[in-house]
Amino acid sequence: MKQNSKHSIQLDADKLRELFHSGKRKEFLAGVRLALRQILAKLHVESHYEQAITLTKQDPCYRELINTWEELKPVVRSQKWQELTERLVQIAYGTRPYCLRCGECCHRGSPSLHPEDIELLSRGVLSTRQIYTIRRGEPVKFNIDGRFGLLPGELIKIKQHQKKHHCIFYEKNKRGCTIYDHRPLQCRVQACWAPEGLEKLWQQAKLTRRHLIKEDQNLLEMLDVHDERCDPRKLDAAYTRLHDTGDLAVLDEVLDLLRQDTAIRAFVTKKLNREDEELDFLLGRPLVEIIRAYGMKVEKDENGVYHLISDSLNKKLDDS
Repeated sequence: MKQNSKHSIQLDADKLRELFHSGKRKEFLAGVRLALRQILAKLHVESHYEQAITLTKQDPCYRELINTWEELKPVVRSQKWQELTERLVQIAYGTRPYCLRCGECCHRGSPSLHPEDIELLSRGVLSTRQIYTIRRGEPVKFNIDGRFGLLPGELIKIKQHQKKHHCIFYEKNKRGCTIYDHRPLQCRVQACWAPEGLEKLWQQAKLTRRHLIKEDQNLLEMLDVHDERCDPRKLDAAYTRLHDTGDLAVLDEVLDLLRQDTAIRAFVTKKLNREDEELDFLLGRPLVEIIRAYGMKVEKDENGVYHLISDSLNKKLDDS
């Protein structure tokens, strides 16, 4: 994996200083070996020495210097040595996959949270306004294998940019995460060069709403009511019936689900004094958004009447 010179490592100058005075080829070779061992030690990959020295001997910069080192003036040797040490750092990094912080993972979506991430909320690194819930039964695309299906269990995720869909904590201009030092467990485990860690993590327990609001009994009861009345699996069952039979009565059932979802959200903000920004965490994504995955949408006309439209059947049902 090729790296650039922004990855700098401070070497022990005292042990290497004699290189620039003696100008002997033997000292140059010893200095290369010493410098490479120092670099690998700082990267915690001392065992990669044999691989790194083999790559070094193939490097054009090294091959040039080994033949001209004794002929160079001290000031030139110093400059060339600096160039070579930068190459040694690149070679050392190349023996050890590591995060480039390129933002590719961040652009693919935000991380799911685990019980180990509770402290991020208790310490204020994250707030309930910055996370959202994907409830059991919602249609999703699984990152592990790319397939689509219904989520088997609840997930809590960091919110994503509405248009670009990258994690809200990723800043494109800085090409970095604004909470990198306090990033969630999934971000710490994820390694694009070794997906096994993420696959293993996927099998472990996920953070749920009940981990975070277990002390609020009124809210917990409302979550149970909402999950029962507005179960996303009812949408999936309705879509299957609509697709298989063309029964337009299904659209009326879907509209009823949307009404209940909207009413419960209003109740939670007004009666339980929760902020609108928390609703995606407390109650999951609105059903009016989820139905888009099934080719359905809601439109409001100039008279304030809502219409449920199914793209698959090109039918419309009024909410009257």
